[in-house]
Amino acid sequence: MSNTLQSVDRALQILLQFEEEGQELGVTELATRLGVHKSSASRLAATLAGKGFLERGRDGEAFRLGPQLRRLGRLAARTQELVDLARETMERLARKTGETVTFSVPDGEEAVTVAQVDARYVVGVQNWVGRRFPLHGTSDGKVLLAFRAVDANGTPLTALTGRTITTKARLVRELETIRCEGWARAEGEFEAGLNGVAAPVLDVTGCCRGALSICGPSYRLTTGELPRLGAECKRAADEIAARLVT
Repeated sequence: MSNTLQSVDRALQILLQFEEEGQELGVTELATRLGVHKSSASRLAATLAGKGFLERGRDGEAFRLGPQLRRLGRLAARTQELVDLARETMERLARKTGETVTFSVPDGEEAVTVAQVDARYVVGVQNWVGRRFPLHGTSDGKVLLAFRAVDANGTPLTALTGRTITTKARLVRELETIRCEGWARAEGEFEAGLNGVAAPVLDVTGCCRGALSICGPSYRLTTGELPRLGAECKRAADEIAARLVT
């Protein structure tokens, strides 16, 4: 194992030593548990504290779990809540259209797919769950941009295929259309031969919590079919949104 991977592994092992709410562990105990020198444990704990994953305890010597982990925990719980609320509608939409249905949320200046229901066809779409992708080349990414779930003004509009939007003016025009129509399309812009539509899931405050998408090969999701599928996707996204409390 390389030194970098070993350090990452040990840092994760430190975090895993905390098993109770409010638990505090000193450097000596962490070193003993990990089987490393006290100085190594001290450096790792200090690095984690510097990034907010640990924080100093009441005595200023021991460590406890920090605010970054609490933040990530809240995000994970919130995302899982969304997935649970969306699952039934996603399955019904996949059955009705026969195509792959995904749910994506913002992740920094990218989007990440957190749930997927596969198409009924043999030729479908790969598993996107856990994958991150640029916002400007996919229908769900455009939805997150259009409804301001993420601000990616400084992100380069990289050409992913020959059809990807690469100019700010063109993207701005498309985002205006998406906001007006309530759904987005992408035709071979992320991957040649892959088309998709997406719609926002908006909470009661109008905040975009995620994007529901239908995607598949362009010979099935033709240009002429996209408006119908876009309307189907929008209805399903509104159904999910109606289940949101906040």
